Amino acid sequence: MGERTALLLGNYRPTYILARSLKMRGYRIICGLDGYDRGAEVSRYVDAVWKHTSYQSDLPRFQQDLTAFLEKYPEISDIYPVAEPVILAIAKGQLELPKTIRIGSMDPDLIKLCLDKQVLLEKAQELSIPVAPFAKTSDEADFYEKASAIGFPLVIRPLISNQLLGNQKAITCTDEDDLKANDAVWQDARFQLLIQRHVTGKRDNIYFAASGGEITRYLHAKITRTNREDGSGLAIEGKTIPPCPQLQAYSAALIRALGYNGIGCAQYLVDDDTGAIHFLELNPRIAGNHALPEQCGLSLGDQLIDLTEGEIKAAPALIGTSGLKYSWLSGELDAIRQAWRAGTMPAGQALAKAVTAARAFIADDLDISFAPGDPMPGIITLLDSLPLIGSITRRRFDHPFFFKLFIRKDCLS
Repeated sequence: MGERTALLLGNYRPTYILARSLKMRGYRIICGLDGYDRGAEVSRYVDAVWKHTSYQSDLPRFQQDLTAFLEKYPEISDIYPVAEPVILAIAKGQLELPKTIRIGSMDPDLIKLCLDKQVLLEKAQELSIPVAPFAKTSDEADFYEKASAIGFPLVIRPLISNQLLGNQKAITCTDEDDLKANDAVWQDARFQLLIQRHVTGKRDNIYFAASGGEITRYLHAKITRTNREDGSGLAIEGKTIPPCPQLQAYSAALIRALGYNGIGCAQYLVDDDTGAIHFLELNPRIAGNHALPEQCGLSLGDQLIDLTEGEIKAAPALIGTSGLKYSWLSGELDAIRQAWRAGTMPAGQALAKAVTAARAFIADDLDISFAPGDPMPGIITLLDSLPLIGSITRRRFDHPFFFKLFIRKDCLS
């Protein structure tokens, strides 16, 4: 068999970790440039890059770009959607792809079910998995009525996982004044939202692989800090711990009920003081912190490739390494930089937080932006997160000189 070519859609920190797994299996790697934290464009495991219309802002135009690109490069045998908007668009049939191309993703019906927050929470309730009180809202009157019935504090989320409220994944409201202060945000979402009672605790992530509804690989990670004060943001520091029997049982029951095939990440809120557990969500994709389960021996990238290639390999159950501390320096510095520039964080506080981030980077076992043997993505995203320097390095995406200076790869069209 000749060299196979895989196209990765979504330029995120897990992208170049997956690229490494594919490269080790003999694939040539092309990566789309559009994405959030980026970095794959300078990875040693990526052979070429593709600059295209954003799938987030103009999906029909992206479809045109993708169709033309696949016609021009018929050697592309596999597409791995890393970005959640692309995963969902493919699952919903909003992107038309040649039937000859293999898609590195889970079953479309499974994806749609998992990313419909109301349906998934109802499924968890059926299985007696603890869920904080919640309700789906349809219009303004319904929204305020159900918010009052559930009671404060509340967490409000979009109904679909990849959508945002303004620039946030979720908004916490402590009272009715908070709720009304964000009325413009609710209006923008047409009041079609998921409201849920706010419960205390830190997020626990369960990374897994499953076959026929049975978990075969499992890792429990506890998030100790996020890039938002209310804990609702992206993880910037955490640790892996031995499996909690209760969370393991809940996860196994849910995965079995879904008949899950593939990889994913289940999330819970766990209050260490009271022991209370509440299920949050299940993401049917490669997680943002994909470097963590890979470092802990789960080889989830290879599990996804096996699924895509149609090779189901029987293997004994595997529990990932516990006791590993991890952090994300560039993600934390970028959040600090943005808050400082917006005027919501004083310079002194920003400096103190940057020192905390640097100490975590030095002390912890793993920074999730730095892949073993592939330092450039971690370095470039770290530079992107810095004031002044970042304004130069980020120009590689829109200026030919800086593209050639930093990326040094073929840019396919």
